[in-house]
Amino acid sequence: MLLKREKGFTLVELMVVISIIGILAVALTTQVTKSRALGKSMRCKTNLRNLSQAALNCGVVYGRLPWAGPFEFVDRNVVNGRPVAGYSRNALYDSAKDTWRSGPWVDWTGSGRWWNRQPQYGSMKNACFYGDNAYESITNGVLWELVGKDLSVYRCDVHRDAAVREGCKKVLRSYVMNSYFGYANVGQGRATSHRSAESSVAALSDRGSAANLLLFAELPARKVDKTEYPADGVLEVKIRGYTDKNSREEIIGFNHQVSKKYVAHVAFADGHVEVVAEPSGAKDADLKELTRLLCNGDEITQTLREKMR
Repeated sequence: MLLKREKGFTLVELMVVISIIGILAVALTTQVTKSRALGKSMRCKTNLRNLSQAALNCGVVYGRLPWAGPFEFVDRNVVNGRPVAGYSRNALYDSAKDTWRSGPWVDWTGSGRWWNRQPQYGSMKNACFYGDNAYESITNGVLWELVGKDLSVYRCDVHRDAAVREGCKKVLRSYVMNSYFGYANVGQGRATSHRSAESSVAALSDRGSAANLLLFAELPARKVDKTEYPADGVLEVKIRGYTDKNSREEIIGFNHQVSKKYVAHVAFADGHVEVVAEPSGAKDADLKELTRLLCNGDEITQTLREKMR
């Protein structure tokens, strides 16, 4: 009597099925990765839009935009609701609430008496994007209440994840403000020149269209710099028409990958947000030039535009 043989999968059939499953898994993983990246990009743009709108609202309330700062004589100019003698020109007065506010978008954090000492001597700490003093620097900034006291507005997920990999465990802030708004330059960590007129809303047209003048940008995430300079909330560049000796030149962060290109999200002084593509084959000099042009409200050169296509 012959036994009936049950039919099963051959080795070739199993390999075909496994290959199909593998292809589907790769496609699904790729799609999920793209969706996550798109979600992070959208949240980052929303954050920048909220910050820029809050800054413009600050201009409505106080008559000028926040200080990019932060420097001690700009930040710590209000005690118990009143400006410190000699610093009143930097304080913000809210007539509706009859209160004075310190003016920077993010604040220095104190470690003792501040008003007769320089930050370099240990009375103040830099307003870095990570660490124990990051929360205090944000919540003491003038924009905190204007964004609904929402800490997530100050942080981009891409920068947070990159910084954590670099050993920063408490990343709370991912954005910087254009040095155009508040001071001209710094040399060796100290303020060497300061201005106030350009922080007034009415003076935005001095550089041309506010739609071309960078207001907020991202900190670089692909190369996280944990030194104090890029962490203090200010995007430092050479400002046209002002002393630029010893001025540091930093770059905006091209952190988000879109269609095999890295892009930066940038908020402008009229409140809108744009996506700026990283120039192909760009060197540090190209990135610094692009950042400087954006921060001065100047037109991007044709050479850079060709590289950005």
